[in-house]
Parts: sequence; C-alpha cells; structure tokens
Amino acid sequence: ELSPHVAARERLARYRGLKSLRTSEWVEDEDRAHEPQDWNRLLRISDYQGARSRATREALVGGVPPGTRVAVYLSGSVPAHTQSANLQHQPITLFSLLRHEHKQTVVNVMINLSSDYPHSIKSKEELIMQCGARRFIIKPLFSQPGNTPNNVHKYSRYLHPGQSAVATFVGPVTWGPVPAVFFKRTAPGAVVAESADSQSNSGLTLVASGTALPPSTSRVIAKRVILTGHPYHIHKRVVTIRYMFFSKDDVDWFKALPLWTKRGRSGFIKETLGTHG
Repeated sequence: ELSPHVAARERLARYRGLKSLRTSEWVEDEDRAHEPQDWNRLLRISDYQGARSRATREALVGGVPPGTRVAVYLSGSVPAHTQSANLQHQPITLFSLLRHEHKQTVVNVMINLSSDYPHSIKSKEELIMQCGARRFIIKPLFSQPGNTPNNVHKYSRYLHPGQSAVATFVGPVTWGPVPAVFFKRTAPGAVVAESADSQSNSGLTLVASGTALPPSTSRVIAKRVILTGHPYHIHKRVVTIRYMFFSKDDVDWFKALPLWTKRGRSGFIKETLGTHG
C-alpha cells in the first residue's frame, strides 16, 4: 500500500510488471543505465568448470617438493606490521593464488545462519568473511537460493535464524566450493585483521557459515512489490477497486500491466473513476 501523497509512477519507476518471478523473461537491456561505473571491468567467466580445471592444473606444475627448506624474500610494498613482526615467536603464513584469483567479479556464497546466533542479519549489513586464507569486509545482498529458468532470484531483506540464502557481493575470484565463515563486529571500531593467524582478532562473533558458489555477473536479484487494493463493488466481470491508486496519472501509467488475484483470476485496468484514480 502506498501513501496517498506518494506518486506510484515515481516511487515504482524502476519496477516492471512480471506475471511470474521464476519463469517470466527478464530484459537486461533496461538495467544498463543503472549499472555501476566499474561494472564492465569485472571478470566474466563463460565456462566456469573449464576455467577452474585449467587454473588447478597450472598450479600442480612445478613447485617445491614437500620437506624442502627454502628462503623466501619479500619484495615490493611489504606492509609495515609485517616488517616489524617478530617472526621468531610468531610465524607468518604464506599462500599463493591460482590464476585470475586476484581479479574482481560478482561473488556468490551460500550462507547459513548459525544456530548459536539468535538475531537476524539485514541485507547490506557489514560482515567479515573468512574464505580459505583470505579475509574480506563485505556488505552482501541476500537472495533466495536455487536455480530458476530466467536466473531471477527474489531479494531477501533479512536473513532470519534457520534460513539459507545466497550472499552476493563484488570481490576476488575463488575457484571451487571453498568453505567460508562469517563474523560480525561485537563493538563499533573493533579491529579486523587481514589474516586468520593474527593476534588482533578480538571483538568478532561467528554468525554464519557457507560455501563459495560459481561467480556470475548475470544473476538478477529483484525486489518484489505487490500492489493491493480494496474491492469496492463487483458487477459480473467488472470490479471496482479503490485505495490502489490515488491519482488518474498513476492509473494511466500502470494501465498496460495485467492483473492477477490469489485465486488465479486475471484481468486488466479498464478505466479510472472519479478524479483520484
């Protein structure tokens, strides 16, 4: 229900009419104008399984046999805390990345809220994700899991206890179903370390766990809005509805959209009555 003082054609300008969120075709060309500035620079993977296999095979070629003593020299911009660290009492962890894992893309992670965390998590809320050896500070969008013919998934405003969802955010590529855990800051300004082996990891609470899914820049996360009205008068096949729109311009704007009821009835807007829609 919309407020009488809000124009529906302006409030819902970016929405489109769909009979079914699961099967109706989604025209992506209408979203081009609203894409972020760096969207076209994100990595797009057409053949995920093939690219993953090639990256894994490349990592198995060469290398140092296990048990070999090696000397590692760090070059480039080494962080200050790494230079001043006492490596004799606190070892440092080194890891390598597979091909393309330094590039940015749209990451999807299946997330399951922990049973020990009694609160809901709001979409776009800040989380700290530990995925393998890497740690990211993210603000993910939640959507319903599963596969749909049109690749459109309903946006979830909250992730409630006992529910599962797909967390979507922009981040580096991660090949394979890597396990992930999610934390929240227990206090504002809590220190978040860049790695799991750091000692400054206090102030974090485990809230969820999950598994990395194949990245996809074509996944559509759609918000659903249902316009409701009150049937004022019913005469055979003509129904007078009020309190759905409050101006004639709004009625004319949505006149081309078909209507459905919970019991399967369908129809269309025929005309406006009065001066308030």
